[in-house]
Amino acid sequence: MKSSQANLVNCISAMHLFVACLWPVQCFAAPPAEYLIGYMGVGGSGSEIAHVLGLIRPDGTHEQYPEFKQPEQKSWVFGPQFSDGRRIILCSYEDVGVAQVRSGKVVTHDWIYDLQTGLLVPTMEKDRQADQLRPYALLPGDQRVVETAYIGNEERIFVKDLDGDHAVELTTPGGGFHYALSLSHDATRLACHVTGGKPDFYNPGLYSINVFELATGKRIFVAGQPEHLMFGPNWSADDTQLVYLDCHAVKDPGHFRADLCVGRADGSEHRVVTSGQNHWFGTPFGSNMSEWSPDGKTVTYTRLQNNATRDMAAGGSQLCLLDPMSGTVAELTPAIEGTWDFRAAWSPDGTRIAFVRVCQGGPRELWIMNRDGSDPQRLTDGYQHKGADHLRWIRIAQDADKIH
Repeated sequence: MKSSQANLVNCISAMHLFVACLWPVQCFAAPPAEYLIGYMGVGGSGSEIAHVLGLIRPDGTHEQYPEFKQPEQKSWVFGPQFSDGRRIILCSYEDVGVAQVRSGKVVTHDWIYDLQTGLLVPTMEKDRQADQLRPYALLPGDQRVVETAYIGNEERIFVKDLDGDHAVELTTPGGGFHYALSLSHDATRLACHVTGGKPDFYNPGLYSINVFELATGKRIFVAGQPEHLMFGPNWSADDTQLVYLDCHAVKDPGHFRADLCVGRADGSEHRVVTSGQNHWFGTPFGSNMSEWSPDGKTVTYTRLQNNATRDMAAGGSQLCLLDPMSGTVAELTPAIEGTWDFRAAWSPDGTRIAFVRVCQGGPRELWIMNRDGSDPQRLTDGYQHKGADHLRWIRIAQDADKIH
């Protein structure tokens, strides 16, 4: 078990440790739409985890790469966004080495970035729990932050003030790695997966799904079993259920394939809703999770072709919507040999889906389509055409006349 756990821990950074280079940006008029799409461009070498933060309008115009003017910070990632539609928390890394990042030895810093003015202000500097921290969510009122700390061989969860003061830990020492945190829509509970650690009740498998009640600290076991890797929880619209992945990791140590599962957040039910381990989980570009649609009726499903191989030398993948109650599957993109569609992300209003496409031998491209798969459009292939990935929707205040 310890050997399997060590191999799994080596994959942790693929989900949540991204490194970014710094590139110039100009101001541009706020888009007619209420959202921008943020993403990671690709940079660096095989010995580095390197990405470039990018912003683009949903219509594909005004592609930008922010410059944060902090020469000691070698890389940047997106954190949670404030409710004002102007500010967002960013996290910077002082090093880009894969080994250093994965072992938690890189010093990180948190910043509040104003999308309208470009102002960057350090934050959460008090009483740091570790060198390597990662902000995940802002609680209502925008005064408290949920952040993980890489302490020893664990990743633990803390809730703290914006300046870092008054930290309260949800986890306990010895509990293992907790990450892929997902805050419920009503901001009362936090879902995550956990690997390693004790007590074993909360992680009977290689990875298991847990929920924390923020008000009480109560911890709920949702799903997990021996030889299975349960991964990447995402909340349903009514906050009663979670969708997550189940990889048969002992048979599939590369974590290439998984099934989709739905579990009740109170721990009362766990259902496997696909069969055949046909969801593309372990891409060469990081873990690929499922999202619940804003209307709560479907979940995104990245279906592999039957001949798909982990090295992407054969096969491909297509995006689908799955009704987790009936099992009905609706295809959004076609199954084409050598074309791999993945990482679908719903617009908050539920009208569009952004996703990543990579064709045989080409860079990763950011695409967008309507919720039924119609009108697919290519947006960008990233900085210097090196690739675009790890997208997210960023809300923009309607009264903002300039966005950096």
